[in-house]
Amino acid sequence: MEIGISTASFYPTLLEDALEQLVTRQVPVVELFLNTFSELNPELRQTVRAWLDRGSTRAISVHPFTSVLESSLFFTSYPRRFEDGVELYRRYFDYAAQMGAKILVFHGNHRNTSRPPQRYYERFARLRQVAKEMGIILAQENVFAHCSQDLSFLVEMRRYLRDEVEFVLDNKQALRGGQDPMEMAKTLGDRVVQLHLSDSVPGKDCLPPGEGSFDFQRYFSILKEKGYSGDGVIELYHNSYESYQQIFASREYLQTVADQVF
Repeated sequence: MEIGISTASFYPTLLEDALEQLVTRQVPVVELFLNTFSELNPELRQTVRAWLDRGSTRAISVHPFTSVLESSLFFTSYPRRFEDGVELYRRYFDYAAQMGAKILVFHGNHRNTSRPPQRYYERFARLRQVAKEMGIILAQENVFAHCSQDLSFLVEMRRYLRDEVEFVLDNKQALRGGQDPMEMAKTLGDRVVQLHLSDSVPGKDCLPPGEGSFDFQRYFSILKEKGYSGDGVIELYHNSYESYQQIFASREYLQTVADQVF
């Protein structure tokens, strides 16, 4: 398993400048976090693609800033907005394919909603099929304050869709939502395609790996037992560290742990 870093960890540094840092440091895998629509334009696409071509760094996933809009785009009763949302996400799928990434990270609907879960599952399945036709995996992330916060929701989603669903597992989001990351790994691990990774201590759920007490060795061991074959990316908030060196040191630490398990 390769350990990489999400460009989101460098916010508000521009996407291409964050990627330059990662390529220059020979980080093996990255997640590209799109922070605005103009980053889909041809000129910026070419800049990002050029940085990826310059070294050995691989983009494995794309995470769009419109995650915060997915409740309104995909899960209301207004059909035209859903169709427009699908067309918007086609642009993300196309972008991911151009960058060589196989995964598009999806947050989904907010948790406090009266919308029926069956609508969620069916709308997700429709969007997943569009992604699949373009060679991309639409992967549901577990996210605090969203329907996907709860393991029970994800288990039912998997059952309803007859295992036609993939997941991104985020240990800090699990902790933030009062869920057990180890139990999530045990229950969903065979359908997980990517990890979002950070460390934690009581009262702080987002720290650079190696600066907290999260048991990554146990976590990785559970995932290995479930047949996990994907990679992991460190995803930090900009107020959770003081220097870029902490991020790069945490990647080296976590790669060492991963190499001991996988």
